[in-house]
Amino acid sequence: MESDSFENEKLKEEVKANDRELISMIESIRAITSSLELEEVLNKIITSALQVITAADAGYLQLYDIETERLIPRAAVGFNEKLKSIKVKTGESITGKVFRDGIPVIYYSRPEIYEGMAGISTEHFHSIQEANDNAKLQSLISVPVSVEEKKIGVMTVHQYDAKGKLSERDLHLLQGFAAQAAVAIHNAQLYKKANDRLEEVTLLTTQLKEKNDFLSKRAEVHETLTKLSLQNQSVEFIIRELNRMMKRDIFFFDYLNTEFFPKRTLSYPSFSHDEISRLLAAKSEPFYIDLTDKKTISCYVYPLLSNRVTLGCFIIPLFSPLSKLDQTTIEQASSILALELTKRKTQAEVYYKKTHDLFNELLQNKNSLFTEEAVQSLGLSPYSCFTVYLLEIASYPDLQTLEAIIHRLTSKIKKRVPEKNTVIFGFHHKVTILFSAKNPYEMKDLISTLHAAISQWESREDPPLYAGGSTAYKGISRIAACYNEADKALTYLTGRHQTGIINYEEIGINRLFLTQPPDEIERFTNDILSPLRTEKARNNDLENTLFTYIELNRSNTDTAKHLHIHTNTLYHRIKKIEELLQLEFNNPDDFLQILLACHLWKSFVR
Repeated sequence: MESDSFENEKLKEEVKANDRELISMIESIRAITSSLELEEVLNKIITSALQVITAADAGYLQLYDIETERLIPRAAVGFNEKLKSIKVKTGESITGKVFRDGIPVIYYSRPEIYEGMAGISTEHFHSIQEANDNAKLQSLISVPVSVEEKKIGVMTVHQYDAKGKLSERDLHLLQGFAAQAAVAIHNAQLYKKANDRLEEVTLLTTQLKEKNDFLSKRAEVHETLTKLSLQNQSVEFIIRELNRMMKRDIFFFDYLNTEFFPKRTLSYPSFSHDEISRLLAAKSEPFYIDLTDKKTISCYVYPLLSNRVTLGCFIIPLFSPLSKLDQTTIEQASSILALELTKRKTQAEVYYKKTHDLFNELLQNKNSLFTEEAVQSLGLSPYSCFTVYLLEIASYPDLQTLEAIIHRLTSKIKKRVPEKNTVIFGFHHKVTILFSAKNPYEMKDLISTLHAAISQWESREDPPLYAGGSTAYKGISRIAACYNEADKALTYLTGRHQTGIINYEEIGINRLFLTQPPDEIERFTNDILSPLRTEKARNNDLENTLFTYIELNRSNTDTAKHLHIHTNTLYHRIKKIEELLQLEFNNPDDFLQILLACHLWKSFVR
């Protein structure tokens, strides 16, 4: 009877233990399935498994990654970070074999476990040794995790110090638990995919909305700028409107007219006209630059070109980064401004053409009444003093660039000289300036101003130019004479390829030869000097000796010193020159011929 009673008590204890296990498993499954967040589900699975299987001390869950074809640890209890580096292949070690075969295993001793780990890589073996307290490992259970027929991972528990040992019953419990966990994992994965898809849809919707907003704002900007263009608004007005639309400082430099817009004083570093002109001469693509005074400001510079000709540039201080809409606004505004500036340039060229035609009629017409009316139509007084200056660009790459240079040169000079009593226009490759003044003193001030403007042009990296000016004459009847003198002075410079500015009076004796045909002048110099150009004469350096002798005012001492020869040697050379030329230095007529030949050769022929 006592034996039966003992068996009944033992049976009751087993039933109670089973009930507790069942309740624990139900509670664990309820906890697992209460969440759809995958990472949370994975962590709850391994935690709950250790609560159900009380003999287990540690455990981890691996999921199969299709891309890498490896089992990846996703959740663990009782292991350190080293576990994350263990990514076994199918068939590798215990868990790789369980996943491959789909058969759960239980090992009751450490030797059995090491035997089951056969085939594991050295790297993974060392990592798993370091990931837990492997010296205390007593037993192990590993079961596959499957959804229907599809294997998705492996679940493993270790026993170190817990009372009792892992048993077949624990294996079955872990299998049952893994089956329920697989469902929870599958649901969480489906939820994650759905959530990811929802996020993609949300992102696409947001992007579509942003794109629509961008297109809408871009269309609004385009419409506003187009209206400004159709309304013939000024550059100043357009730039101020850009400031309003972009809600930031934006400036424009008109390169042809050397003006900044909007016209206001800046509280931070800015470009000078010279600095921005030099930059635009070197760059045609947008660029960034730092301006430094007491503080440094980074700026975005957007050059504006038309047919390779630079018209100007936008300058934007970058107190905040440029948005895509800002960049699009600048691009659209550049088209509108290019059209506006080209239109202004064309209008100026039309004005210059009319002024050029009227000026030419003034030069050619002998009718005093017409001449007086023409002068008055140009805004000048017929009874003033007049002088003419002609400016010509020395070199240029193409006609379009030349037109832009002439426009810019004209604009620069107009800013320096008084608008009143001055007519200035650019036409083709020249700029013509007609000054009018009440008296010679006023005229002197006007000419000084022009000289300063030309000097400033030459000091910059602008194309070099030739400039010829006339004498000042009183009365409109002398304007044609002024033009002829300026043209001769210009011709003198261009013929010598000498850039800069010269007045007709400064040409001196060369005025007598400006109208002579160049070939006639060359023939005269050759007739006189050709005997000094034979091979023998050249060997004796006779031509160079002659030029030096004339330049040093026929000083024997200075000439010998300059040529590094003895005076006796110079004396013999002079005699030889006289013999070859059949001319004598002491004969006034002969010396004049020699002097004139040398002068014309250096001034016109050479």
